[in-house]
Amino acid sequence: MTSLLFIGFHIFLYFLGRGFFLTVYKLLKFEYKLDNKYIGNTKFEYFYPLIALFIIGNLTVAINFFVGTNNIILFASAVLILFMNFLKMNLSLDKNSILYFGVIPFILSVSSYGINLAQDAGLYHLNTQGWIREERIHFGLYNLHSRYGYSSLFDYISSNFWLEQNYLFLHFINLTFIVLFFIFLYSNLFLSENAFLKNLSILVLIFGVLDNFGLSGGRNGFIDIEAVTKYDTPFAILYFLAGSLIINNLITERFGAYDLLIISYLLLFSLQLRIFAITLLPLFFLFLFKFVRKEDLKYTFKILSTPIILALIWLLKNVLISSCLFFPVKQTCLNFLPWSNVKSAALEAQELNIFHIYYSFDQNINSWLQNWLSKDINYSTFFNYLISFGVLFIFNLIIFKKSSIKINKNTQILIIFSIIIPYIFWILSAPGIRFGLGLFLLSICLLSINYHNST
Repeated sequence: MTSLLFIGFHIFLYFLGRGFFLTVYKLLKFEYKLDNKYIGNTKFEYFYPLIALFIIGNLTVAINFFVGTNNIILFASAVLILFMNFLKMNLSLDKNSILYFGVIPFILSVSSYGINLAQDAGLYHLNTQGWIREERIHFGLYNLHSRYGYSSLFDYISSNFWLEQNYLFLHFINLTFIVLFFIFLYSNLFLSENAFLKNLSILVLIFGVLDNFGLSGGRNGFIDIEAVTKYDTPFAILYFLAGSLIINNLITERFGAYDLLIISYLLLFSLQLRIFAITLLPLFFLFLFKFVRKEDLKYTFKILSTPIILALIWLLKNVLISSCLFFPVKQTCLNFLPWSNVKSAALEAQELNIFHIYYSFDQNINSWLQNWLSKDINYSTFFNYLISFGVLFIFNLIIFKKSSIKINKNTQILIIFSIIIPYIFWILSAPGIRFGLGLFLLSICLLSINYHNST
């Protein structure tokens, strides 16, 4: 029964995402052709559930400026948007659709049996969602509890899926991201001629298999299915998708408006989940620079206008709740605001740093590394990751031949540099394994760069 429930949930989000675009295209009187478009090598329609979650989250933020969201507004909007699907129901069912709508969701839904609430669920996640449901945004809410300052978009999304005292649908949200992750890899492997993404997907799948072997059961930094209210895996998947698509476009030298728009929204979604997504900006700016060289600034700004507006609304929400643009980074806090408490933000950041054993420049690097490795999960994951990465490197050397078409050397250096930078930020802030999952996956791109034209 639970398996069928998740399949239904996934299909609901699919039609909600599709219905949103049908509504927009109907209002603008454009012909609807998105079902046949692609993001990388993955059909655009496979992203509909994710798009639905993004829209639900941002609409919830907008409504929450004025009222609590436990009302009929979102429900009525969803019904109207779903109805739009009946105006254009030319859908076809093939083996790929069966895999996407049935097989993958069915397999993942098994994880629902025995799933528990995360430790932080009662500490602040469910409380945050309760505030969103019952009250409008309160100035300085984080002064009641410092963790309220995080207010991730994941909590805004989740607040709409409470079912009495049952939080099963919150788990389904996580699974929705994982369905997209595997259909992305499947599309690259079997439905595409793009050698870079194909090679990357093969390595990521091998990386996932190796996750089951090694020290302490073999955890090597691959995604996992988490307890309810945690969103490390959804963030990791968004981070990986955004980063790998940017790198793919840099390698293939595709700098179109459609690509820029897709990447911008993926990056924004990532940033709304977790501030660490800001480390993707070097890659994004490299792509943006090449796009502007091809087009012009006015056209670029026109394309990015909606993501920029959504980002500004998000930052305003952050400031109202915590007085900080990005909580708990005290340098971004506006201490002239009446509800500002920079000391609280600094203490939260310090607690996070210390708990995850961050590195500071006054430390000896060897002493810090020994201290960081003294944590069991860090020790086992670090060595399993290194071994897995070595296996992937050897696999590439043996199985694939390097491309005869060399990518621009400066571009290659900048890509490598743009992946090193996030590691530096990670080590200097909160080097917890769960915070680095997306970065670990994205790093596999470094092994695939030279195989972008292999057969």
